[in-house]
Amino acid sequence: MGEFSSSISKRFQHTRIQQGYCLICGEFGKLTQDHVPPQGSITISKVEQRHLVEVIGQGVSHVRGVVSPNGSKFKTICSHCNSFHLGRNDGEVARVNRDFTQKIQEYFGNINTIYRSVTADVDAVKYARAMAGHILSATSVEECKRAPEPSAYYDPIKEFVLGDDQALDHSHDIYYWFYPFSRHFSAKLVTFRNAGHTSVLSILSFFPIAFMLTKKNKGAFPAHARKLRKTHTKLTLDLSSAGIRYSEFPFGGLKDDQMMALRDSQAIVSYPIGQ
Repeated sequence: MGEFSSSISKRFQHTRIQQGYCLICGEFGKLTQDHVPPQGSITISKVEQRHLVEVIGQGVSHVRGVVSPNGSKFKTICSHCNSFHLGRNDGEVARVNRDFTQKIQEYFGNINTIYRSVTADVDAVKYARAMAGHILSATSVEECKRAPEPSAYYDPIKEFVLGDDQALDHSHDIYYWFYPFSRHFSAKLVTFRNAGHTSVLSILSFFPIAFMLTKKNKGAFPAHARKLRKTHTKLTLDLSSAGIRYSEFPFGGLKDDQMMALRDSQAIVSYPIGQ
């Protein structure tokens, strides 16, 4: 395997920065590290980050990733957005994940159960605001080196994260589903084609939930996914085995006329190591 087996992930080129434009508020200044997944939502461990395109279709050991001793981090947002706009909502993600984790363990430990789903109470706005903010931050520092430009896709997401509860009402849909893996996916923008229909989507997946933003009424999503509305007070995960093969959507393999386009630096996978 020669030189290929010892190659270093291009992710190294997209992590080092001190100052730049915050990818949420757009202000220029000192940037801080954002944990994605947020602290408290998973057990923090040593991880390696790679670009997704470096591991699709080949063994992950072929590329040496960026190592972090305490979880996957992205230095792309300012301290105010990190601590205020995300920090005050991350607790909801952590609480929901703890609730789901306990119920999922009980579900798979009970061979006599007749139910295929588990449910957790949620403040939908807080939960979605935190997850959407981490989608914006989980990318390359190269995006912080230039002033933000108007974007019909990203601007409503930024406004929602900054506090406008109605910002996504006419621009985006939110879907979520059971994600049963220890690796984490973050993809800021993916164009996905299926059966002649093209969708633009953003996704953040870590146990036990995959969370996806997509254009209003134009999304593609797994059959077992559920739509999240800001008025919802509960999240429900379908744990049936039929959905497992689609849980890594849209990265679970292409078939028929399916196609996918993305920028390598915007799609990152993190693997826990040393466990």
